[in-house]
Amino acid sequence: MARFALIQNLYTENLGLMYLSAYLQRQGHESRIFVDVHGTNAFAEVEAYRPQAIGFSCTTGMHHWALDFARRYKDKHPDTPVLLGGPHPTFYPWIIRDPVVDYVCVGEGEGAIVDLARALEGEGDPTKIANIWTKKDGEIISNPVRPLIQDLDSLPFPDRTYYDRYPLTARETSKNFVSGRGCAYKCNFCANHTLMELYHGKGKWVRFRSAENVIEEIRQVKANYPIRFVGFSDDILIVNKKWLFPFLELYRKEIGLPFLSTVRANLVSEDVVAALKEAGCISCVFGVESGVEKIRNEVLAKGVEDEHIYQTASLFKKYRIRFGTYNMVGLPGETLNDAFQTVKINAKIRPDFPWCSVLQPYPGTQIRKRVEEDLGRELPVDEIGGSYFTTSVVRSREMRQLENLQKFFHLAVRFPMLQPLIRLLIKLPPNPIYQLIFQSCYAWQLMKRSRINFFTLLRYGIASKRMFTKNEPVDLGPVKEKPSPVS
Repeated sequence: MARFALIQNLYTENLGLMYLSAYLQRQGHESRIFVDVHGTNAFAEVEAYRPQAIGFSCTTGMHHWALDFARRYKDKHPDTPVLLGGPHPTFYPWIIRDPVVDYVCVGEGEGAIVDLARALEGEGDPTKIANIWTKKDGEIISNPVRPLIQDLDSLPFPDRTYYDRYPLTARETSKNFVSGRGCAYKCNFCANHTLMELYHGKGKWVRFRSAENVIEEIRQVKANYPIRFVGFSDDILIVNKKWLFPFLELYRKEIGLPFLSTVRANLVSEDVVAALKEAGCISCVFGVESGVEKIRNEVLAKGVEDEHIYQTASLFKKYRIRFGTYNMVGLPGETLNDAFQTVKINAKIRPDFPWCSVLQPYPGTQIRKRVEEDLGRELPVDEIGGSYFTTSVVRSREMRQLENLQKFFHLAVRFPMLQPLIRLLIKLPPNPIYQLIFQSCYAWQLMKRSRINFFTLLRYGIASKRMFTKNEPVDLGPVKEKPSPVS
């Protein structure tokens, strides 16, 4: 029986780690999730747990934290293997070359982590595990991915018990769930197309749990935690109407809690919105990304027209469902005037929660390839920090103003009369006041959309300060790294 410590650096639920923990336990191993944020002592807690391996799920940017924690732990416990999984290692498995990393999990991790647990107990060869990259005698060993899990109902429900050890999350009144895996779309700012290529021939990519299975999980969580509303973390909850309508009807009858979800503007129709409302949906979010249709569809490959956006907003207003929008600035070829078109389309549809980030060219995305083509060189893998709310790693003539506009985006949308003043203010150098304006608007949106009080939000903010760490542009000189086979 192997013992795993799975470590994350945000208080918010990490469903990936929760599924891994539950799967390990079902197979007879021990597992516990630890939260490494300001105010906790995860390092000492992990030491006291005495794991046989420590694992991290990390996005690009957050991998810096994972490597730092692993180095500090390895300094005291050099024989404890380190496993990295999640988006960053999946799209850049060459992180295995870091001396502190012993194993990298590419793609879905349930089967791989259990096979690794057995191998650590002497039952199998750790160099021959599907989805796992490792090292032996200085040589990197890469294994292909295994078939996708087709029957999602066969998975145990996520292990949520780690919440019980953290007062802030133990009292949380919302919980997140997923009804399926895989996204059917190939937006250029997302690495979904790379995952599709990685798993080509390995089974159906877009998969759904049965409605009954999702409802039973929610029912159990509702019975054990003080939840007042539900969040669905699916990429697009409404992608399959044949599945959606029976699920919403069952949810209305069996659960009845208010819920939040993500939708896609070109999939929204009146029957969908009516069903969402009837089931208890109180808030949805969808991507606008850019107010310039040509940029949205040719640069970002979004496949969403302006008319889809206007119709979606109109339907949500008609059925009194609050809605938010996802937007980006700093896109390839985008001018300042283009970015203000994004402001203007949002001001026209009047979202309750206009959300904006600065584009980061993440590994595995087509947008990264385009940026590299424009630069005429490869981007270093480690140039991106943990935040998409601060700066771009790519410089252009108007990038500083675009970064400043992102800080004022909420105000520019909600109060259009301020746009002329904002055009002047963004010409000034970036400064802490602009960042404070953004953080205040961001906090207000979280309080309203997620229904949390100010003091809880403040504690989350202090614990999650990495989300607002500045990304420092680096010298984009020639890079001698071997490219990832999945990028």
